[in-house]
Order: sequence, then C-alpha cells, then structure tokens
Amino acid sequence: MVIAGEYKAPSAETFKTIFAHMPTSVAVITVGSGEDRHGATVGSLNALSLDPPLLMFAMKQGSGLLDRLTAGTTIGINLLADRQGTIARRFATPGIDRFEDTHWCEEHALPRIDDTLAWMKGRVSDRLPLGDHLLLTAAIEHGETEDRVPLLYWKRAFYRPGPLESGATQSERERSSAPR
Repeated sequence: MVIAGEYKAPSAETFKTIFAHMPTSVAVITVGSGEDRHGATVGSLNALSLDPPLLMFAMKQGSGLLDRLTAGTTIGINLLADRQGTIARRFATPGIDRFEDTHWCEEHALPRIDDTLAWMKGRVSDRLPLGDHLLLTAAIEHGETEDRVPLLYWKRAFYRPGPLESGATQSERERSSAPR
C-alpha cells in the first residue's frame, strides 16, 4: 500500500514505456510552398472541438518546424495511411530533405502528401509550452478523407488496425486479409 505523499514519479524511460503501450495515429504537419517547404511527423494529433473545428498536436521543444508554426500560420495536416510508415520515419529524421523521396503535391498553397488517409488545411491558433513540448491548436478550414486504413504507432512500431472477428463485416475481413 502506498501512503499519500509517498508517490514517486516514474523515470523518463518508464514513462515512455507506459505511453508506448497506447496506440496513436500518425500524421505529418507541413508548411510552406515550392522549394520553401517543411514538415515533421507527430504522433499526438487529436480532435479538440467540433464548433469551431479545432485540433491539437504536440511537438518537442527544439523541433526545427516550431519556429515556422507561429499563430496564424497556415498548415497542412496529413493523416498517414497504413502503407506510409516509411514516410513517417522520413519526416521524423532531422537533417534530410524529407520531401525528396516523398510523392506529394501542392494544394491550398501547402505541401500535401499523396495517398494519405485524410488531409486538412488549418491555421495555427494557440501555442502552449508544457514541459519539454509545445502544445499547438489549429482551426480547421478544409478537410478530406479517403477510403484507406490508418497507420498506427504502438510499442515503438507501426501497425495497421484489424477488425475484431466477431464484429467484422465480410468486406472488412477480405480487406484485412489481403496481401500488402
């Protein structure tokens, strides 16, 4: 039994391990246009409000993209599909041209990664420093979805979800068993 006041915060490694057990979606935030384009992978994207439509995501302090994400900046939010793990890794790698081997186009004057699960255009609203991260909110101005399967990150690896057998429809079972 733990007595009040005797709690000890977990170590950084234990805390990371705990949250590695929580599956998350994977997205790439993009800004700029033409040759002045930038992007980074985030695994903490969440809906925040329906009215007005807002989302939130966090980025580590010191991220090269943060200086470009000031209030009012227009951003692209690319929610990755299950076959885009390589793209997620590339946009998480510092010091490289992340767009070089990525199929993308420009839409609404923003970089849009091809074949994503969803794409949104938003405008940075708030920036709130919390610990070693910055929490950002964005007002969504446009959004589209495709009939694809999401990319998930769980236990430090990428996965695709599969239906539970008891609740799966025939088309879902066929899709989940199809070769990749």
